Amino acid sequence: MQQCPFCDKVYDESEYSHCPYCSGELEDDDDEVRPCPECGGCLHWDGEVWECSNCDYSEED
Repeated sequence: MQQCPFCDKVYDESEYSHCPYCSGELEDDDDEVRPCPECGGCLHWDGEVWECSNCDYSEED
């Protein structure tokens, strides 16, 4: 996980080489992303479960 020095948002540096919020690649949805407890990657909400973008971890809310 990487914190952007400009907007203070946290993003997964293994997926993005620069801040996806500052560049407009991702919208600011703080409720839609949270850290994965297994690997430290990003959990993304797909409408039904939280799924990690880095490992196979998933959880229901």
